[in-house]
Amino acid sequence: MMKNSKIDEMTLIQKCAQEIASSTAAIIGHNLIITDVDGKIIGASQSERIGQLHEASLEVVRTGTASETTREQARQFRGTLPGVTFPIQNLNGRTVGTMALTGVPDEVRPFGLIVKKQIEILLRERELYVYSSSRESILQDLIHDLETFVPGVGNETMLQSRAIELGYDPSLFYIPIVVDLYQFGRYALEIRRECRDGEVEMRILNIKKAVLAEMRGIFSHPRTVSSISGNNRFVTLHAVKDADHADPQHEKAALAQVVGLSQSLLDRLEDYGLKAAIGIGSPAHSVAALSFSCQEARKALMLGKKFKQRPGVYCIADFRMEDVISTIDAPVRIRFIKALTGNLRGKSDWPELEKTIRAWCESGFSLVETARRLHIHRNTLIYRLEKIKRLTGEDIHSFHACFNFYFALLLGQYSGPAAKESAVPPAEG
Repeated sequence: MMKNSKIDEMTLIQKCAQEIASSTAAIIGHNLIITDVDGKIIGASQSERIGQLHEASLEVVRTGTASETTREQARQFRGTLPGVTFPIQNLNGRTVGTMALTGVPDEVRPFGLIVKKQIEILLRERELYVYSSSRESILQDLIHDLETFVPGVGNETMLQSRAIELGYDPSLFYIPIVVDLYQFGRYALEIRRECRDGEVEMRILNIKKAVLAEMRGIFSHPRTVSSISGNNRFVTLHAVKDADHADPQHEKAALAQVVGLSQSLLDRLEDYGLKAAIGIGSPAHSVAALSFSCQEARKALMLGKKFKQRPGVYCIADFRMEDVISTIDAPVRIRFIKALTGNLRGKSDWPELEKTIRAWCESGFSLVETARRLHIHRNTLIYRLEKIKRLTGEDIHSFHACFNFYFALLLGQYSGPAAKESAVPPAEG
């Protein structure tokens, strides 16, 4: 978490001190100076005073209270004119500098109160911005370290301590969600066409901030941790109340809730003209398990896009077989595909035969349901099944044979070239 050091605060003040001093003096008609905690003038409507000591400020910094300086008193202080001096305080109420207006104290005091408040508001806004930016950077580092953590090699205790500082609660279990914006490069290109050069990056950044805000609004548990992950991706570690003991139904219900919330996020992103794919990992009850689950969420995202080739919500629990396929060496995949479907792939009606095998397996080997799904007559289906049996020598009614066929189709789909991402889901058939 960012520490508000004296150097950080004075850097913030110095960046805006001269601008405030010049513009404010022009409006109220009185000279204005801004000092640091050592009484050194860092902003002044009379620029020649910058760098000089304003001795009256030293007591204001020490006591944290405003003071007035008459003409007689001003002669006793170095670099001080008649007027009023107010402390400038940061978010924590600590004095970090002063501001002083020149003139008759009774006349300039009301102006001084207003200017003091305006300076403090501006300072606090900038403090919050710097703190927010620093926290976001730290969150990104934490997410990266969680995803790359290797149990037995990395220091789990230290990683957990860092996570706790940022909101992680080890008494809860977590479900990671990875969001990948679809075709964001094309979206950014449209912004570049619409905006002037100086506005493009800011608008793109604001869109990403808006997506992050939507995520945090939907996954709103106070112990949930969310961050931008880079490459147009966002990560949420969604906190779920732990059950008193391991309860598969509790975890299953939590996953179902996360899927529903993820779908809500997709709907919200539609309002921005954005599409996305979302990967969801397994429930994790420790930092080490969360590291593995984060990898699962990214794997679910990759597999969902590979096999579905459209935006959507993809849970690793629905891609276990595909996950195993992704670990098989390419030569092994190719041999298996050729052994099971080699005699079919060379036929002109292979696309129809492939759809038939898939529908037959996914319909529980039901003639009626398979024919309905393929929109064909029952006799046509029987003809295709007999053809598959004749060309392969495998009994299409055997569960073992069907499993091998289906596995071969998944292997082929994984091994084939990735289809170009489309923001428009293909028609179901």
